[in-house]
Amino acid sequence: MLLEIVTGIFWAVGLYLLVDFIAGFFHWAEDTLGTPETPIWGQTFVAPNVLHHNAPLEMNKIHWFRNSLPIYLICIAVLGVAWLTDSLGWKVWFFAFVGLFAQQTHRWSHTPRKALPRLVVFLQRLKILQDAKHHYKHHRADHSTHFCVGTPWLNPILDRFGVWKFLERMLVPVFGAPRRPDLDDKTWYNDRAFYSRQ
Repeated sequence: MLLEIVTGIFWAVGLYLLVDFIAGFFHWAEDTLGTPETPIWGQTFVAPNVLHHNAPLEMNKIHWFRNSLPIYLICIAVLGVAWLTDSLGWKVWFFAFVGLFAQQTHRWSHTPRKALPRLVVFLQRLKILQDAKHHYKHHRADHSTHFCVGTPWLNPILDRFGVWKFLERMLVPVFGAPRRPDLDDKTWYNDRAFYSRQ
């Protein structure tokens, strides 16, 4: 019984961090790949992200449901696939439930503390949810670090081990990063990107 509880806790923490990493990867891609003019991707994800970086508090003026709708659709798709493959267990439900709050957690890091629900402030103080101070590190300078928006746990590790730099080296030469002038001087980038040949 105790072993099952401990195992369940480890699974829950691991799934929580997996959601944060996936959200961070998506955030990195929004910040790095394409332009607002890129078909589908740019209009759906890049344009709102550019607005967010130019005016970070604007996201709080958008209704929370509309702001999180793409994530809700992804979570519904995950649940649907799990149901169709007969693998809809508590882990999938937990993953989807945490995923539903990924963008909301990001919004809370842009909300004045006095306007936050007490539970959110409590969870931010416990370092279970990311707070504004931690998230600010992403909004300063060139937006090239601290992409995970759920917890304060993964960003220091991913940044220290160069995960985002590795992804840049692997994907930017293929897809290009026209909004990332900090990559222009990289010898591995230059004009080899698929995007720059179009």
